[in-house]
Amino acid sequence: MFDLDHTLWDTDKNAGIALVELYRENNLQQYGIADYREFVDKYTTINNRMWTDYALGKIKKSYLRTGRFELTLKHFNINDKQLVEQLAEFFVNRTPSKKHLLPHAVELLNHVQGRYELAIVTNGFAEAQHTKLKSSDIAHFFSHVVISEEVGYHKPDPRIFLHTAEVLNAPIENCLMIGDNAETDMAGAIAAGMDCVYLNSSNVIHDLPVTFETDSLHKLIEIL
Repeated sequence: MFDLDHTLWDTDKNAGIALVELYRENNLQQYGIADYREFVDKYTTINNRMWTDYALGKIKKSYLRTGRFELTLKHFNINDKQLVEQLAEFFVNRTPSKKHLLPHAVELLNHVQGRYELAIVTNGFAEAQHTKLKSSDIAHFFSHVVISEEVGYHKPDPRIFLHTAEVLNAPIENCLMIGDNAETDMAGAIAAGMDCVYLNSSNVIHDLPVTFETDSLHKLIEIL
C-alpha cells in the first residue's frame, strides 16, 4: 500500500509550479502581494496544517478547499470571497495535471510490479488523485486506488487499511504501508496491525515503532 502525495507524486514541486501560475495568471501582485515566494510559503504552511485537521476530522473538504486560500489572503490583509473561490477553483483544476514524481519513484514501482499487488491509500480529493495518477503515468501499476472520501475513513483510521487489505484479498499481516506522514500513514498502519515503511526524508524525530525507515525511495528498493 502506497500513499500518493509526498510519497510518489512530488507534491511540493507540482503544487509549487501551480501556485506560481496561480499568482501570475490571477495577477495577485495588484492586490499588494509583491513577492510570490512569500505567498507560496504562507499558503504551504496553512495548507499543511489544514490537511492534518482534515485527516483528523476537524474540518470538512469544502472548507479545506477554500479556507487555505482565505487564510492565506487574510495574512496579506485581503478579504475577497470571490477571489478566494477563484483561486481555489484554479488550484484544484491546475495542480493534479502536473506530472513530477519523487526521485526513483518509477524505478521503485518497476521493481515491485509483479512481485507484490499494489494499491494506493490516500486522503486526497478523489477527483484530483485519479488525475495525478494518470498525468504522472503510474496508474497502471495499481490494482486498487482507495480514497478516504470514497470509503468513508480517513488515515489514520485503521479501518481504511483493513478495508484495503480486504479488497486486496490479503491478510493484514501480509501487507506493507509505505508513506511519508508519521501521524496518518504510520500511526494508522501500526494501529491496523500491519508493517510499515516511514519515508522520512526530513528526518522527523518520532517514537513510532515503524518496521522500516528510510529517507529515499532508492533505499526502499534495497529494503524490499
